[in-house]
Amino acid sequence: MVLLPADGQCNLFMVWKTALACGQRFQTNCTVVNDGYHYDLSSLTRSSENYVIRIRNDMKSPKIVLNVCQSIIRQYGALCPIKSGACLDDTEKLNRYSSLGEVQKPPFFKNGYLQIEYQDGALCKNKNIKTPHIKTTIIFICVLEATETIPEYVDGMDDCHYQLIWNTAAACSIESLREYSVKTAGICSVTNPITNFTYDLQSLMNRDFTVVNTSGIKYKFRVCGALTDNACRIETGICNSKYNTSLGQANTNLIWQQGGPYLNYTNGDLCENGMHHYTVIGFFCGPEGSSNQPLLMEEYPCQTVIHWNTDLACEKRIKCTTNNDDEINLNPLIQSTNNYIVRANGTEFHINICRPLVPTRGLTCAHGSAACKVSVTSENEYTNEISLGFPEDSPTLNKDLQIVLRYIGGSQCPENPVKSISSNFTFVCDNNNQGLPVYKTYVNCTYVFEWNTSIACGAVIGGWTPPCTIKDGFLSYEYDLSLLYERRQIHYVKGKQGKEYSINICGGEKYCNGSAVCHGGNGYGSLKSVIFDYSRDDIKLKYSNGSKCNNNSYTSEVRFICNDSIGIGAPKLLL
Repeated sequence: MVLLPADGQCNLFMVWKTALACGQRFQTNCTVVNDGYHYDLSSLTRSSENYVIRIRNDMKSPKIVLNVCQSIIRQYGALCPIKSGACLDDTEKLNRYSSLGEVQKPPFFKNGYLQIEYQDGALCKNKNIKTPHIKTTIIFICVLEATETIPEYVDGMDDCHYQLIWNTAAACSIESLREYSVKTAGICSVTNPITNFTYDLQSLMNRDFTVVNTSGIKYKFRVCGALTDNACRIETGICNSKYNTSLGQANTNLIWQQGGPYLNYTNGDLCENGMHHYTVIGFFCGPEGSSNQPLLMEEYPCQTVIHWNTDLACEKRIKCTTNNDDEINLNPLIQSTNNYIVRANGTEFHINICRPLVPTRGLTCAHGSAACKVSVTSENEYTNEISLGFPEDSPTLNKDLQIVLRYIGGSQCPENPVKSISSNFTFVCDNNNQGLPVYKTYVNCTYVFEWNTSIACGAVIGGWTPPCTIKDGFLSYEYDLSLLYERRQIHYVKGKQGKEYSINICGGEKYCNGSAVCHGGNGYGSLKSVIFDYSRDDIKLKYSNGSKCNNNSYTSEVRFICNDSIGIGAPKLLL
């Protein structure tokens, strides 16, 4: 919450940023395939602010407010019609905001140019124009060096067809971006050509690392450098230690791709059909707390695949909360050791929340994917892996105030090759602990899941029942705290300055002038509220209106945090 200056000290104005004030966001797929080349504009989508473009170079000029593949973020200074992908902000008009077109269809190619078109905007008031509604066309021009740019208005205001041109690296094909990143790469470093972030793995150089296959055979390798023991031939980057077979020659050419950079060691010893062994070592930003050791994912007669979770590959980790930390928090659902596995119709879905999948031997879905669909053979081997998308955006609230998490940019959609596969997870407040997501349907290149979990409930108001029971009236959870009183009536805790506070949760009203928390004869308030915060797995007891403190009164808060292994435990002072 931000306080703005008071008007004559009588009127107080406040701005409160909250997900509850957000309208439903309308999105469309942001990828397209053209002549075998893949394009992805999703890096231009904004989730907390909009692009603003002035039509003229003066301060009173009308402004175009827009987003990419998603409706405009409604906020102060952008109160546009709710479905608008672009709108006009004209302070000279009585109706300041007017739609310049709604988000309806994904990017497309026309006359050789990558474009987005927002249609069905406000009514066109030019009687000479046959089209009844205003529309907006954004033409994207591939400029490999152009990062963090904004579009430029070209023409069309008088013709009800606003036209903009956007020079940006995001408009280049994934293939050309990868080629460009190779040309501009350094020694064991590479720059994301869209965001300008540099992955630097030089700190991993000049050290030996080992992975082990299912037969116990060790593969020794180095990052961006050759092994020095000469067990395999000279310049070998990875060596089969049992048979002294070179699985690829070393190089320092780190290659960029979505999900994280990788090394490709080629020209190893001969294998089948006159081919040479090669090894791909992929680096990705995994879940917090997961193993940071390399893992042998897959091996074929001529190919070896290694995945490595390392913070060095972390360009960004999305926030796993809805808009801010005071809203609903899905962090407890993030997996760091094993993925969630959902089985449906003879298929397995491997899923993580807000993070890439935990590396699993044999699972070689595009590294960095957060969800993967696989078939399982009779020998329990994974086949036909399909990426269901990458974790690019934080969860949002839909119109029903349910949490929705969306993964985008997965494998090519089979029934519509110009689109990529995505997946949607809707979290529904329910009175179970966590459960598992349930696969619901597949529609329009999107896999849809639903997850009933108490974590989606966020904070719920509860009540107090004497002598010492708290109850969540929404989910009907009930907790008996009487053991806190029966085993030890008064608990003590010391602060950093040596002050000692006494706590009596169940009998405070008789002990300290109606207060559960007491110090030096001062009571720190009577019970005001009970809050069950399921997304953080804690319960708060808030006390207010205690003894007089200067011109106010003492307050206190006791927060109970679940820990099955600690018994009754003991209180600690936070402040």
